[in-house]
Amino acid sequence: MLGGSVAGLLAARVLADHAEEVMVVDRDELAGGPAERKGVPQGRHVHGLLARGLEEIERLFPGITAELAADGGEIADPGVDLHWYVGGARKPPAEIGNGIASTRPFLEAHLRRRLTALPNVTAVRGRVDHLTATGGKVDGAVLEGSAGATEGERLRGDLVVDCSGRTSRADAWLGALGYEAPPRRSVNVELGYATRLFPRQPDDRLDGARGILSITEEPDRFRGSVAFAVEAGRWIVTVGGYHDDRPTLDPDDFSSRLAADPAVALRQFADRDDALTDVVTFRYAASVRRDYHRCKRLPAGFLAAGDAVASFNPIYGQGMTSAALHAAEIGAYLASGATVLEPAMSYFRRLSSVVDSVWTLSTTADFRLSHVTGDRPKGLWMTHRLNDLYTRATLRDADVHRLFLRVLNLQARPELMARPDHLVRAWRAAHRPLPGIAPRAR
Repeated sequence: MLGGSVAGLLAARVLADHAEEVMVVDRDELAGGPAERKGVPQGRHVHGLLARGLEEIERLFPGITAELAADGGEIADPGVDLHWYVGGARKPPAEIGNGIASTRPFLEAHLRRRLTALPNVTAVRGRVDHLTATGGKVDGAVLEGSAGATEGERLRGDLVVDCSGRTSRADAWLGALGYEAPPRRSVNVELGYATRLFPRQPDDRLDGARGILSITEEPDRFRGSVAFAVEAGRWIVTVGGYHDDRPTLDPDDFSSRLAADPAVALRQFADRDDALTDVVTFRYAASVRRDYHRCKRLPAGFLAAGDAVASFNPIYGQGMTSAALHAAEIGAYLASGATVLEPAMSYFRRLSSVVDSVWTLSTTADFRLSHVTGDRPKGLWMTHRLNDLYTRATLRDADVHRLFLRVLNLQARPELMARPDHLVRAWRAAHRPLPGIAPRAR
């Protein structure tokens, strides 16, 4: 297993049911409690484990939801306990099932502890230099010199899974073995966000909510702000923007964005002088997808998952849940009786369907912004009209909001939103006045 982030940890857990020994290779030390890791530069910012993601993780690690809650993770229904705002208007509550609000290091630490407790799983610190292969089958990886690893050490394996993230060097690894790199698609989004942590008392709420997500859509400017209750009695507060409107390290810029947010409950963080951390920033240049299912030739004994296959705009919070679904696909592939002696084309074809759902959701929304460039999905104009309809409808109808959230949380496929009965309900809801606003006189 190449990579010990969320995708790698979950994929390793799946492999542990099918292999005598699983080695998780990562350049960071995979031991101890919650800690920021160099390999996760966005680890200090807001992360969302969606309801579907928590379901998949609970299936792999039974009882982990209760463990996370006992250690301070906030178990909450994102359709009820998280208040959603668009332009200052709040969407009605809609139950979809529990997710979890926590910091990324907190979640990873719990996953690592449960994984490494398995007798056939070990962690190896190192960075992969290249793969080795014999007779058209990958049979190991050679490490660079690093702490805890000998220069040029070779790790043998019947199956190598690349979960090394969006900076994966699989293109070069496969090229060195005589195989083509997978075709790439990219969407240049130029997103930036900034984060601070604030103290929180156990009973603290934001206008009755455990979290708030606020989106502001103005002509050619899209901003987002979010505040979640997380472990250890803290609020994590993040603001985001695109292109030339990306937030900076300046605390005054951070505060001014919150002060201007139309969700009033978020404005308190603009005036508080008790922040636990300085402002930290992260920039995300582009979403990238590697289409392994389009390769004409691949070696046997090689899989890829997580951001090493597709890295999505993180503002939608679907990355970790997507990784959990990739792990499930690895499990289904191995359980089908597939052999590591043949290229895993059936796996990559199945995985492409999972990737399609998230890729379509994120990239079509990204192309609403004029600065965004890249591989434009088909039917973009029609998809934008559909999204406009649902945006208006979700502000007025709880059932429509529930459907939208189920799609966003990867509990349902996007095609469901185009079903005639759902379209009719959304159209009717979209043409009703907002709650509390009287209809205009004719």
